[in-house]
Amino acid sequence: MTTPLSADDALSHLRVQVDELARELEGSDDAIERGAMLKQRIFVAHRIVEQHVQQLELLQRDVRLLVAGWKERFTGSGSSFTPPGARAVTDTDDRDAVSSGTPAHTGASEFAVTAPSQTDAEAALKAAAHTATALSVSGQPRVIDELNASTFVERGWSRIATGDFAGAEEALDKALQLNPGDPHAETLLGWAQRAQGKLDGAMSLFQQVLDRVPDHALALINVGYVLFRRQQFERSVEHLLRAIALDTDRKATLYAHYYLGLVRYAQEEYAEAIGELLRAIELGPNLIEARFELGRVFWYAERTDDAIATWRKGAELNKFNPWSARCREMLDQIADGGAPARVN
Repeated sequence: MTTPLSADDALSHLRVQVDELARELEGSDDAIERGAMLKQRIFVAHRIVEQHVQQLELLQRDVRLLVAGWKERFTGSGSSFTPPGARAVTDTDDRDAVSSGTPAHTGASEFAVTAPSQTDAEAALKAAAHTATALSVSGQPRVIDELNASTFVERGWSRIATGDFAGAEEALDKALQLNPGDPHAETLLGWAQRAQGKLDGAMSLFQQVLDRVPDHALALINVGYVLFRRQQFERSVEHLLRAIALDTDRKATLYAHYYLGLVRYAQEEYAEAIGELLRAIELGPNLIEARFELGRVFWYAERTDDAIATWRKGAELNKFNPWSARCREMLDQIADGGAPARVN
């Protein structure tokens, strides 16, 4: 007979992952991209643990049914079996458990198992509700798989951060197939779409999110950006300032300042634009696109030396980043006697 794994053996790989995340969290810098990646990995670990809680509760129920089934067949033979630390159940409850699939309750029997506490059962049910919720789609049941959906959400954000917007859209479409109606996934999908110029579809997604979650900061800043692209500057500023005032999502606050800098630049309010872009860089030092745009604002504010220094810093930060490449191209263009375009 094979010796079963202990709880420590079965769950040791999860303990290793959680300990590793704890070390990374303690030693990580404050870069916004790094924080976003850690957040998603912690979220995935949380969901995996919740899923294990659910599965263990179901296993506990099934073992309880095995116990009741053994009792049904062998109790008349004089055999006895009492699991260590077990609590008693009645013969009637044993038979009811076998027929109904429900846990047996306390009573008087030599063969019993310990029922989970009410708190444990509620926690398991809560985990189950998070990870598997039935929906009706075209008359067929559909299961929300939030655990796997979160993997595609993480992949989508990673691709947005690297400029692969088509790849991000594909990943986020899959996330929403697994977890329909997730506002975070819908907002990121809209972000990927508007970055490809699909402004109407993106705006529809953002509004859909805001209809359900009016203070969704990430949706607000994306609406602000679309309004900026449509040159509806005052409405854009209204949405961006609202997201900044909420300050509920660091990434949203960072981009709100960045987009507000673009709006102020478009209005030729250079001092305000510089202030907003510097604040964005303060919140996200690796947001190289903000450095590129700040250089442009400096240039048209007739602060040429500051513009060149800003592009040089952007060029040095990450040679693989497309915005670093644009900073290098701008420096070459300036060296050849050129000047940046007024707008992209």
